[in-house]
Amino acid sequence: MKLTFKNTIQSYLLVIFFGLLAGSLCAVLDLFPNDSIWTFSSFSGSLGFWALSGMLILMQSENWKLSAINTFLYFAFMNTAFFFVHLLLPFQFPRVSTISEACLQSLAWTIPSLGCGLCAILTCQAKKDNWLGIITLSLPCGLMLYEFICTLFSVFINHRYLFQTVVDLCGIILLFCLYKGKKNPLFLCLTIAGGAAALLLLHCLLYQNLLYY
Repeated sequence: MKLTFKNTIQSYLLVIFFGLLAGSLCAVLDLFPNDSIWTFSSFSGSLGFWALSGMLILMQSENWKLSAINTFLYFAFMNTAFFFVHLLLPFQFPRVSTISEACLQSLAWTIPSLGCGLCAILTCQAKKDNWLGIITLSLPCGLMLYEFICTLFSVFINHRYLFQTVVDLCGIILLFCLYKGKKNPLFLCLTIAGGAAALLLLHCLLYQNLLYY
């Protein structure tokens, strides 16, 4: 059965649940060391994970208004769960140490979460089988392809970020297969590659290499 988020209390609660689950997962993964080949602890900062999970939420929403609302709810509650779970877990260097700090961090992240919701209004155009749909679908796929290439270099050179590399590759394949629709596959692949190439060039200019941060 296809999951579609509609204008119902149950759908909103499900989106909130997914946000809490994702934020909790990111916080738990922070417990792992960041000097292993998998580097699980870097997952909360993974652009690919944010792009993939956000796209799945907004694309499965019934219309553009729900895409905006659900994307905002998802990211807002993801960040809230992340900081409060961080407060509860036994971290040697916790990101927050008091309830007030967790609340302030959660409130601070509502602003970028609201921005993600507004961006979802445009990004949900990826559902359409036209040039606008191709461009908007290529943006998150291009972002994940860019991160995939950087993390792949880091896997071979620094022996880190294998987990993010796998997630980004799976995310690119998943989004492409789920939402390519009747779009021209060649044009879609070219726009994805073009977006990734632009980000790689910018990354190279800023950091003088192609390694992940």
